[in-house]
Amino acid sequence: MNILNDFRNLNDEPTDKICNTFNLAFSDYVVPFHLTNAVLEEKMKLENLQRHYSIGAFNGNELAGFILQGPDDNHHPKVLYNGGTGVIPGFRGQQLVRKMYDAFIPSYQEKGIRTLKLEVIVANTTAVKTYEKTGFEKKRFFQCFKGDITLNRPLNAIEIVQQPEPNWALYSLFMDMEPSWSNLPGSIQREVTTVTWEAHINGEVAGFISVNTPTKRIRNLAVARKYRRQGVASALLQHVATTLEGTFTIINIEENVEGMAAFLEKAGMTNYLNQYEMTLSI
Repeated sequence: MNILNDFRNLNDEPTDKICNTFNLAFSDYVVPFHLTNAVLEEKMKLENLQRHYSIGAFNGNELAGFILQGPDDNHHPKVLYNGGTGVIPGFRGQQLVRKMYDAFIPSYQEKGIRTLKLEVIVANTTAVKTYEKTGFEKKRFFQCFKGDITLNRPLNAIEIVQQPEPNWALYSLFMDMEPSWSNLPGSIQREVTTVTWEAHINGEVAGFISVNTPTKRIRNLAVARKYRRQGVASALLQHVATTLEGTFTIINIEENVEGMAAFLEKAGMTNYLNQYEMTLSI
């Protein structure tokens, strides 16, 4: 096994090369999945993952490991989000994740970045320990749900309207938690396949839901406090289930968001996965 010490950004690496390495690195992952070039490009756009912030571990021209990173602001970043870390099987056991971070943290600090952030599946204990050894700390515990929505309630006075120009300043007042990276308003706005619907009561916005329509991933769902327990969230879920059909997912719900888990389970979804949000101050 070659011991790697060549760490560079991914500026010169084509999407297909990154995608091939990604798929090989995740071929034995806790949750198996396979990316295409198009899906990887969409993921990088959504999460603002940028090649010049991302890190590669190279064996000559071979990309053996990577950390895909995205800034919270393109001009004056303070936070970098890790949207994917992987090492292909033949180069594991070299502590490459820690070494990649160590190689790039000084340049991140020079750019004004103060926090590194990531999400990791709770059951992936090897990855959790790797990040802890690198200095990351667990900050939040997220629950993830999926299932076929089985609601059939009368809408009463609730009107559901598709909103082409979502009012994120208003919606933020409805939220009980700060969304995780891929569910932030900025991420949702970069995802052109996401559609937002509002629930109206007497002409007033009572709640909203944003859904990536091809994947049926619910990016955000929230109800104004004055309209809670009036069937607004149920009406929104019922509408998207009728409109889109199929199995839906919603990820990264903080466990302390009151009543959310019980509501989703009552709607037909199950808690299939849990994640930690971890951060490192630099």
